[in-house]
Amino acid sequence: MAAKLRLAFSAVAVFICLFAAAAPIAAAQTVAESYTPASTVEVGQIVQLVPGATNKVEVLTASNSSKMFGVVINPSDTALSLSQDVSGQQVYVADNGNYPVLVDNQNGPIHSGDYVAVSSVAGIGDNAQPADTTVLGKATTNFLGTGDSISQISVKLGNGHTTTLQVGTVMVSLNVSTNPSDKTNILPTFIQQFGQNFTNKPVSTIRSYLSLLILLASLIIAGSILYAGIRSSITAVGRNPLSKNPVLRSLIQVTLTSFIVVIVGVFAVYLLLRY
Repeated sequence: MAAKLRLAFSAVAVFICLFAAAAPIAAAQTVAESYTPASTVEVGQIVQLVPGATNKVEVLTASNSSKMFGVVINPSDTALSLSQDVSGQQVYVADNGNYPVLVDNQNGPIHSGDYVAVSSVAGIGDNAQPADTTVLGKATTNFLGTGDSISQISVKLGNGHTTTLQVGTVMVSLNVSTNPSDKTNILPTFIQQFGQNFTNKPVSTIRSYLSLLILLASLIIAGSILYAGIRSSITAVGRNPLSKNPVLRSLIQVTLTSFIVVIVGVFAVYLLLRY
């Protein structure tokens, strides 16, 4: 029994050390980094990495929506910014945090809580539709396109006609991920909803499955520890009824250990989904 308890506590200690190490990494993801623009980009535009380059960005087009990387921000809007090159023109790009994004009303008004995808206008966001495979994040403010516009853009439609789109800005909680409304998404709906409700933002398919595996693993480990403890306690009491009190104390310790393992597993899931 003592050996099993020591093993369980050792496992918990390892988990805690791993999570403590993961926390600074998660925080680092909110740091904005500078990139060299391969074309003219403006603050608030959605960008992608230039193919074959890791330090250059360009405005994102709808045909390359799956390559969505982040949004250009004002370096004064972030607490910490890293520059890759002190020479030449640089822009700062964020993929995590709450930042203003240029949007249009191509798919209607955007309300707080709506997901933002890339519009047919390069670098501009719009209200995500089920056909959009990738989203930039979730809007935290509104853009109605009536009185809150900052400019207009003329766009040619497929039928040859031209329409005028209103352009404005919304604050977006950035988290580039698979569109939860994407009909081609293989992730079960209940897992999508769990991840979104747990973190209040879209979660990628890979992170959702990893989180599910971690949660199941923690439950299995906790259940195994609890089962072994109960079985050993019953056996010990059966052999020596006078050992009831010490066995009960050991059983309480085993129960607490199982509970700690579950809590650690839930905390791991939170870190993985949230960051």
